[in-house]
Amino acid sequence: MPTLVQSSAGSTTAIPNRYRLPGIVRQGIAQLSLLETALWTLQGGTLPTHKFETSYEYPTTAGRMSATVTVRAPLGLQSFDEYVLWGLLGATLSWKDPDPVLLATPYWMLKSLGLKTGGTQYTELRESLLRLAIASYQNTAFYNPEAHEHQYVAFQFLSILLPTVGGIGKTVDTERSWRIEWNPAFFRFCKATGGNLHFDLDLYRSLSPAARRLFLKLKDRFWRSKKVFLNVDDLTTSGLGFSALRPLKKRKFDLKNCIRELLDHDVIKLGRGQTDPEELFVRRGKGSYVVVFYEGDYFRQPTSERVQRQKNAIADHPLHEPLRKIGVDGPAIARLLKSHDTSLIQRWVRITEAAMHEKPRNFAGFKNSAAAFLIDGVQNNRTPPDWFHAHAKRQEKQQWQEARTHAAVCGDRLQQLFEADRAIALQAYLDTPEGRRNFDQSYRAYLELFRVTQPHRAEKAAREAARTRIERSDLAFPEFAAWAQTNLHRTGEAIA
Repeated sequence: MPTLVQSSAGSTTAIPNRYRLPGIVRQGIAQLSLLETALWTLQGGTLPTHKFETSYEYPTTAGRMSATVTVRAPLGLQSFDEYVLWGLLGATLSWKDPDPVLLATPYWMLKSLGLKTGGTQYTELRESLLRLAIASYQNTAFYNPEAHEHQYVAFQFLSILLPTVGGIGKTVDTERSWRIEWNPAFFRFCKATGGNLHFDLDLYRSLSPAARRLFLKLKDRFWRSKKVFLNVDDLTTSGLGFSALRPLKKRKFDLKNCIRELLDHDVIKLGRGQTDPEELFVRRGKGSYVVVFYEGDYFRQPTSERVQRQKNAIADHPLHEPLRKIGVDGPAIARLLKSHDTSLIQRWVRITEAAMHEKPRNFAGFKNSAAAFLIDGVQNNRTPPDWFHAHAKRQEKQQWQEARTHAAVCGDRLQQLFEADRAIALQAYLDTPEGRRNFDQSYRAYLELFRVTQPHRAEKAAREAARTRIERSDLAFPEFAAWAQTNLHRTGEAIA
């Protein structure tokens, strides 16, 4: 609905709804509840406990309550990962009746993200998807837009299935389609009305990591009010991900840099009579500040000035490139995408790519061409051939065996690391006054025993027995299972 504005002359003019998304070339989509807090610290990388914990307050009929958010990421997260997550989510949901599976070439993914398509970019994309795939999100009061209530939830963002060269594992094939399967619950939360936020991905990419998070947070709040008040301490730590160990004065300085970025893009503006971002801060007490944000002209661009984009162009579809590489021509691609379900086309793309690249057993070859094989399978809604099921089972068995071998190697290496750490901890304890005292007491007692039972090696046996008793009874070192929880990542580093 348009917004009615009354002029000074008394006439009423209809203008486009100021909350409509300005015309954009690339659209990102973020999940609203996830924007309440940062997903990871701003500096990125791994954390000692491999998890990031923060909290936020939310209103209820019983008063304000607090929610705790925990993000676990064994490989850590980078600011680039949020760009990949929201960008590919936007690319998936931008099509009619979106499927929770995104099957597309890595070239298409990079182009959709507005990134370069060199060799290092493929590696960066793969590593980012891996970090996201093994990360998990937990919230004690997540607002479920489907149930319209706060719930305790825990989920992962996505799964990845990346083809390898020849289908034999290890080296990822960048010429074939990569498969991203969105977590069902996460995907529903992002699709639900009132559960997502559409934004300009190109503007988002041009901002610094902290300014990106602030941009999304403000875009959400400006839907409800043209003037937003936020506590500086809470915003900088829980909302943007600055370290709480960093003094408030320095965090305030960093926040002003973010504000200047958003001012440059007209996302926000200064208040009436204000000339400097410092004037947006209001001191409420010793060490307590509130910052005021005013909605900028970016959100009031008239429709005629917005960039117009042809929606759902066939050439932009994620399946266009895989179909083209298989040999399907443009008109046939258009007919397939218009007349058939996306999941059906995805299935036959996977089957045809396997036939072309992996030399599966019992596949007799294409009668006419790979394109004709795929079109026949889609148009007649054929069931997958027997050789494909057998090929998939062989691949699963091979992957299981490789995973089992890798797990055994990792387990052995992890046990070695555990023993080494325990030995270092034991020696450190023995070097303390308490450790030396306990060792001497045990050594003297064992020496008397071994002078009788093992006179030829009594001193050596007494030292070994004393160390063993100290290690078993006095050393405060976690058991293997507990130690492994926080040291699992070291196996990959050691093997590499």
